Amino acid sequence: MGISKAWRLGGFIAALGASGALVAAATGATGAYFTDSHDGSINASTGSVKVSTTDLSLNFTGLLPGEFQTKDVQYWAEGTGAEDIWLVLPTDGSADALNKVPTDNPADATPLGRYGHFAVSSPAGSFTSFNLATSAASGPHSGPSCNVNADGHGGSSAQAANRSDYSVPFCPVPNAILLSSNLTASQSGTAHITFGFTKLMNDAAQQGLNLSQVAKFKIEATQHGVLPSDPNN
Repeated sequence: MGISKAWRLGGFIAALGASGALVAAATGATGAYFTDSHDGSINASTGSVKVSTTDLSLNFTGLLPGEFQTKDVQYWAEGTGAEDIWLVLPTDGSADALNKVPTDNPADATPLGRYGHFAVSSPAGSFTSFNLATSAASGPHSGPSCNVNADGHGGSSAQAANRSDYSVPFCPVPNAILLSSNLTASQSGTAHITFGFTKLMNDAAQQGLNLSQVAKFKIEATQHGVLPSDPNN
């Protein structure tokens, strides 16, 4: 091979090498990288909200007007996370005696209104009322309402002096009353529930009545900070 031809061939190879180097520089690639990887997975399980209680059949027997009885409800948190414990009244009519809107119909036995007393005392707070009706719009069934907060605590201790006394604030039992807050597994609490008929219940026809259901209720556990009425429950 002549010197001229060899020089030309060497120049071509050098130019080709320079071109490759320019491409590598433009792409940022100078060769293979070392890598290492490990497989993983996303796994999930759910916790629980659970409460156990003592017997919830609260029998208030032999009641006399103006004399009230107290029964205890004990409960234990058994869920995996923090939970709140509530006393909840159903909205299907089975608790109307404790919070229905009154009517002018004498045959309408509910609500108890000024004839009933209901109270709850618990670690989280208390509620009391001597007028269990929800205020209506007019007539003797209208008037002020008692103060109750978002946890169902508050009420009124005012009592009617006689059947003509309509000054007692309307104070229906809230649909949910917080009994204990932020309980964890195995923690417990006790709620004291008081019920009876006020001194207005002095009709002789009411004497000696057999034991019968006044209202239903539930003891309900929710996640801490969640109301029983939350639409996502």
